[in-house]
Amino acid sequence: MKKVAIIQSINQANEIKNLVDAFILPIEHFSINYDKTFNLNEIKEIINTNKEIFISVNKNIHNKELEKLENLLIQIDKLNIKGIIFYDIAIINLKTKLKLKTDLVWAEEHLTTNYQTINYWHEKGCKYAYLSSELTKEEIDEISKNTKATLFLNVFGHLPMFTSRRHLVSNYLEYFNIKDKGKNKRIYKEEKHYPIKENTHGTTVFSDYVLNAVDIDFNIDYLVYNSYLIEEETFKEVLQGKSVLPSKHGFLFKETIYKVKNNE
Repeated sequence: MKKVAIIQSINQANEIKNLVDAFILPIEHFSINYDKTFNLNEIKEIINTNKEIFISVNKNIHNKELEKLENLLIQIDKLNIKGIIFYDIAIINLKTKLKLKTDLVWAEEHLTTNYQTINYWHEKGCKYAYLSSELTKEEIDEISKNTKATLFLNVFGHLPMFTSRRHLVSNYLEYFNIKDKGKNKRIYKEEKHYPIKENTHGTTVFSDYVLNAVDIDFNIDYLVYNSYLIEEETFKEVLQGKSVLPSKHGFLFKETIYKVKNNE
């Protein structure tokens, strides 16, 4: 089991490098659902921490972006990194086309929910799989027992609930003629506050709670800790195994069941 951190700055990487085994670094222009992205020069600097590095390229790719993506993947492949976290399966074909040596992490979020599909992509060359945060502990254990893929799992931090291509925050502020330059926005609904983040790719809404499942024993290779909206000192204490925040287990012990409403 290894600890993986999603970080907000190079300074933070240096502060916690002795507490983690790896970093996930979202690449600028090709990542969604993250607060901070990094350019190649910044990534090269973090590589110097001598930790395992996984670069996230997890947005849907449009045809007009393919040339830039190919150039980016070629540059990434020259770096000393462990893997590329991806959403768009075009990257599997590009790995073959460009003869890339870097391993791939299949991370289609709400689709990485069973070992059959994980094994399918493993046979297609994806060494790793990033499990959905909507799985129960029982389902996670079943997947772990029935796949040869190396697995990632979120155990701490705000979880992305959904992403829209629309710029929901900007549209709202413009429609109601509100001038608000605050960095962190939240949606208030049913007495809950949901962080909402907007960038050039659209808008992401995060869970109102901080997932804190570090007290659970998982047979998972990489456990992911996300520092988004977490005080740096608090994040360090969590990585050190200190119980500074209440346990929140999300769907781990609660099945996700959707019922069709009958209006008759």
